[in-house]
Amino acid sequence: MVGRVGRPHGLDGALYVWPDTDDPRRFACGAKFMVAGRGALEVQRTRIHLERLLVKFVEVSDRASAEQLRGAELYIEERQRRRLGSEEFWPDELEGLEVRTAKGTIVGRVKGVEWSDAQSRLVVETEHGLREVPFVDELVPSVNLGDGYLTLVDLPGLL
Repeated sequence: MVGRVGRPHGLDGALYVWPDTDDPRRFACGAKFMVAGRGALEVQRTRIHLERLLVKFVEVSDRASAEQLRGAELYIEERQRRRLGSEEFWPDELEGLEVRTAKGTIVGRVKGVEWSDAQSRLVVETEHGLREVPFVDELVPSVNLGDGYLTLVDLPGLL
């Protein structure tokens, strides 16, 4: 998912879009997205309006059809993702990983990832419920996608 559709703006079918991507070119003219139950959408034009992204899609010609897209999630195909650096991960790669201590004890499983500009957090499902762990090297020293686990430091109260 790279964005979520907001409310319509104007009468021509333009919509506010809340981007969820680190690629500023993702919503350039000609970009294509998939919407569940709707099919594909192609960007006709994009501009910033009141510090928000305003997008006009080729397939959306009026306010009524734009209103039907409100809340829709915009997806790209996996092959359209940018190439990651050696210490970068996609959220779906982390979800489901076992969470282990430095001694190898399994203490939970990654349920999700909360991304933010300030600090991303792993949502870990433990026997005591959901816990959030800042996704930083000092607390998560290793991620082993191939073997399906990540390691947390032994820090009292972390989970």
